Amino acid sequence: MSKIMLTVDDNPQIVTRSVVDYLMENKIPAVLFIEGARAEKDRDSVLYAIRNGFIIGNHSYSHPFFSKLTYDECVEEIEKTEAIIEDIYKEAGVKRPVKLFRFPFIDKGYDRSEEHKRKLQEYLGAHGFSKLDCSGIKAPGYFSNGWDKDVDITFSYDCMEYMVRPGEMTFSQIMDRLRNGDEEMGSNVLTDKSTNLILIHSHDETEMMEKDYFKKIVGEMIKSGVEFVETKFT
Repeated sequence: MSKIMLTVDDNPQIVTRSVVDYLMENKIPAVLFIEGARAEKDRDSVLYAIRNGFIIGNHSYSHPFFSKLTYDECVEEIEKTEAIIEDIYKEAGVKRPVKLFRFPFIDKGYDRSEEHKRKLQEYLGAHGFSKLDCSGIKAPGYFSNGWDKDVDITFSYDCMEYMVRPGEMTFSQIMDRLRNGDEEMGSNVLTDKSTNLILIHSHDETEMMEKDYFKKIVGEMIKSGVEFVETKFT
């Protein structure tokens, strides 16, 4: 049976509460990665997720490409959001279980230089961020990218629903890809006899393009009989 560790990016947005409610209704654990600037404007949605048992991860403050920033600017993006997350956990009255970081666009900084990427990984390791326990993942692309060695959290399957835009991809194509698998990563969410780390987004724009897109994608996973499991870290 396929096992799924679910992660949701770009929270909070208007659709986030309905996403949280749907996950609770179906008893699906998930990590919600938040942008600090969004959380400042909608603190209540983050509180709602925490109080209902979801883990909150750091997805930077303003969602920039980290390859376009200096090292100090990258650290500021991370630390501003860290302060917000810590404060919201405190208000929620919940002990923060783990520190997690996901780079926006999975841009780890290597487009600037390998040194830039290395320094960012060293920063995350030195400041208490946890790595994914990827022992159940078998997708070849995850390992050929070297993501098993990095501290930040990536994916073994990207739902790519954010591509449902005029002139890009149709929702039907997204669903076909979900059923057929990601050839580049070598992962098939519905049929792999292993674990997949899933990346999906909480996007108001996607909701406008395809109503209930989140429920339709995750619902297809449920229908196929996958097992949703807690995301584990080292």
